[in-house]
Amino acid sequence: MREIPIHYPIACVILTALFIWSFSIAREPRGWRRLFQSMFSKSEHFSVNKNKVIDEALKRYGIIIAMIILVADVSCFVLGVTYPFREKMRTLSPEQRDSMNEINKFQNSKSGISPLP
Repeated sequence: MREIPIHYPIACVILTALFIWSFSIAREPRGWRRLFQSMFSKSEHFSVNKNKVIDEALKRYGIIIAMIILVADVSCFVLGVTYPFREKMRTLSPEQRDSMNEINKFQNSKSGISPLP
């Protein structure tokens, strides 16, 4: 069995870290907003209503972004796990693929599973 290329595990680790970070921001937006404001904002401009709106937006968009990152992470994981099989199928000749399809049809009909059209 061939090994999985290194870019799949690296991408999974990076996407997992991004997911955890974005999800933690979405769960506790107030702390992250305060950190950002203390670093980049002036203390003279303070509005409770504005901060509430910012917190609600961080929560809403943070969850959406976290879920998108999670889907990308799972997709990357599946692509990495199936890489050896996909690479093996790519190297088969058309005759080998046809014979493999015939064997699968025979095994499916034998087990009672209807073959795909």
